[in-house]
Amino acid sequence: MANSLMKKYITWFNTYVESFINKYPDLSENIKLKAGHSHKVHSEIIGLANALNLSENEKFIAELIGLFHDVGRFNQFIKYRTFSDSELQNHADLGIEALKENSVLKDLKPKEQEIIYKAIYNHSRAEIDEDKNEKVIFFSKMIRDADKLDIWRLITEYYMVREQKTNKTLELDLPDSYDVSPDVLNAIVNQKVVLKRSLKTLSDFKLLQIGWLFDLNFEYSIQRVYDKKYLDKIFDTLPETDKINQIKEIVDAYFDKHIKTLPI
Repeated sequence: MANSLMKKYITWFNTYVESFINKYPDLSENIKLKAGHSHKVHSEIIGLANALNLSENEKFIAELIGLFHDVGRFNQFIKYRTFSDSELQNHADLGIEALKENSVLKDLKPKEQEIIYKAIYNHSRAEIDEDKNEKVIFFSKMIRDADKLDIWRLITEYYMVREQKTNKTLELDLPDSYDVSPDVLNAIVNQKVVLKRSLKTLSDFKLLQIGWLFDLNFEYSIQRVYDKKYLDKIFDTLPETDKINQIKEIVDAYFDKHIKTLPI
């Protein structure tokens, strides 16, 4: 049952994305980028679900959250030509609206729908909202980890080819500067998530991406980002300054604490 439903949801998602590509072919590059990201997060969350030994139904819920977590990005980009959330319009809210307007989850139990909607809502917030339902908190943590893991893949691939082709949308249109804002540095020194309102430069944005390490919820996720060397790849794009070296030492110490088997 779950497998046939999953195929149905994947088909709906792909058809939904295709409708935007057909209507806005000039914007197809970034639409396809986000669609690809959604499929990758779907894969990442399966890996996490397997590592956590979830039941088949729990894996199914996790998969749906992974596939649909960014479904609001398409309307967002068409409306505003940006992937930057504002106080008035968050892509998670747009995604929940799209799922409800299209009655996508009508075959699921109300409690399952609630978990999916709330996890999607929580994935893009600075922190997870308090909730009496432990499953909401659990699945919110899962999608936040899976989302970060694929964003790290996406951005490190982008940084490797950036000199040939710049995508300002991916960079939130921030100025390309090596300056590091005090609030950004302070957050990472204290092993806290960097808030988007603190960003002033592209270097700040890269450090925000590095600081996501401290917001991971599962040891599997920390091991995966370590194995993939995503943070090393971001550090390679930053200058060797005292501030950057200080941050690198903090990151290395964090890995030393959490990774069971480090190279000799």
